[in-house]
Amino acid sequence: MKLFATMCNQPQRLLEALAPARAALVAAPPIARWGLGYIQSGEVLLARTPRPSATPIDLFSALEGVKSDCVLGHAVRDTRTDSVEGFGGTDDTPPFRYRRWMYVQDGPVTPGPAWEALAAQVPEFLRRNIKGKGTAELSFHVLLAMLFDHGGIDDVNLPLATTRRAIAAAAALVGRELSKAGIAQPIGNLAVSNSRAMLVARIGGPLWLRRLHVTGERGGRDEQFRGVLLVSSSGAEPGPGAEGFEEIPPMSVVAVSRDLRVDVHSLEA
Repeated sequence: MKLFATMCNQPQRLLEALAPARAALVAAPPIARWGLGYIQSGEVLLARTPRPSATPIDLFSALEGVKSDCVLGHAVRDTRTDSVEGFGGTDDTPPFRYRRWMYVQDGPVTPGPAWEALAAQVPEFLRRNIKGKGTAELSFHVLLAMLFDHGGIDDVNLPLATTRRAIAAAAALVGRELSKAGIAQPIGNLAVSNSRAMLVARIGGPLWLRRLHVTGERGGRDEQFRGVLLVSSSGAEPGPGAEGFEEIPPMSVVAVSRDLRVDVHSLEA
């Protein structure tokens, strides 16, 4: 799997800033489905490809023409559980969206017998938004339900600490229910944004962070530009020690504020 999340303060320069890290945005096959979610004119837009691929997917190239200050991307590896009845197609292709929110997550493709127990945690008005059968989409709505309980689902200025606690609680709940249902594969890393801020959690495999930069008119670093890229991958890249990347500690959440401040916190409910 390949999951990435990026934010910057100059949307028109996003590709320029990501170019040095382009190799880290290539998803290795076999790939079952992949997609991008991004903010444009205050709206969450999705570009999803439910078709499998036996060749690498260059997620950087997929961003051509996208001018956004916040993008989430996810390429899901092909697995035998992709043949689960009723699963597949665009509705099961990440990212997932609800109003101003968008979400991606690694982990089991389908929640199997844990579906009903998890769906019961989601209010009816939110449950109606669930179109697919995948674990990530259902986990997203469990998170939204917890944010709703705190009155934050429509609050564009929602404190990052509130979302961080909701992520920890939702991840713990989903993990428990999957374990009870006998699903051995744990949930993995996730990224979520409410169009103004972004949080990325390392729950599973390695997660790397890179500060983004662009060149100014005089050839030096443009100090007016701020940006950040987070990449989670089941492959070796970008890997420990890769130029420009730093590894995020296990069970941590990276919180990126609207003004591009980056803080790393322990993942605790």
